Amino acid sequence: MVELKPGQLVRSRAGRDKGKHYLVLRKIDPRHVLLVDGNSRPLDRPKRKNIAHLQHYERQAEPNQLLEPEGLTDSQVARLIKDLMPVSGTPGEEV
Repeated sequence: MVELKPGQLVRSRAGRDKGKHYLVLRKIDPRHVLLVDGNSRPLDRPKRKNIAHLQHYERQAEPNQLLEPEGLTDSQVARLIKDLMPVSGTPGEEV
């Protein structure tokens, strides 16, 4: 299994949210993580997701941005996801 880190960009591959991008907030246990997107899943209501249902990207937010969650806002999370999203046609990365 892939080791997901806080701040890493992921995309849901299964469920009602299939195709949606999130940032990993933190790891709960070896199989589950908490995800946020700043909109439908704000910092105060993260989504619990099985890592087997996620596609991970090598793109990650700066660690210091997520180490201080009290200073992070939902709009900053949404902006981070937008900035980290792969551009269509980027070799080696699925969109």
